[in-house]
Amino acid sequence: PPAPLAGIKSLTLPDPLRLECGIALWPVEIAYETVGTLNAARSNAVLICHALTGDQFAAVPNPVTRRPPWWPDMIGPGKLIDTNRYFVISTNVLGGCMGTTGPASPRPDPAPGAREGAPWGTEFPQITIADMVQAQLGLLDALGIDTLFAAIGGSMGGMQVLNLAALAPSRVFAAIPIATASRHSAQNIGFYEVGRQAIMADPDWRKGNYLKEG
Repeated sequence: PPAPLAGIKSLTLPDPLRLECGIALWPVEIAYETVGTLNAARSNAVLICHALTGDQFAAVPNPVTRRPPWWPDMIGPGKLIDTNRYFVISTNVLGGCMGTTGPASPRPDPAPGAREGAPWGTEFPQITIADMVQAQLGLLDALGIDTLFAAIGGSMGGMQVLNLAALAPSRVFAAIPIATASRHSAQNIGFYEVGRQAIMADPDWRKGNYLKEG
């Protein structure tokens, strides 16, 4: 697995993760953060799912970027997601850049001519929302949590919540998707393609080989 970032909590899934694209990804490191206390019955866990540009630091400051938590008005003692009552878990999604296995992780089977430990880069497998959810379920299994009291998230986080409720309905009591949908409209798809083209038009794009090119 990739070397952990300073101050980031992570766990290696015990088994390969079968992706929807057909690849068995291994090893898979899941970076996560927790706040509050898991009760004896293990029934008070709340999963927070982040949006595209988010991370696992919904309730505590990010030790890498030094940014404040991104949902401080929602999570904390006496707040809506009351950490005196709930055990809050937030993961960095599969393919993320804050400690979870993603394009910056070393490729276990280097491409011909590549050095040992070279990052995946743009050759990292295509990841779906369902893949992100399966990785989260793997983390919950490793933490010994069979059922979530709730799963909450907005935008891409809301898509994870919807997918979790569809894939494993018996494992989440309450699903709270916010500002999201079960699919993208043609307009949404077009907007995201504009964003991709803008990134690739950067003179320093280097075909996405940022780490290799320095």
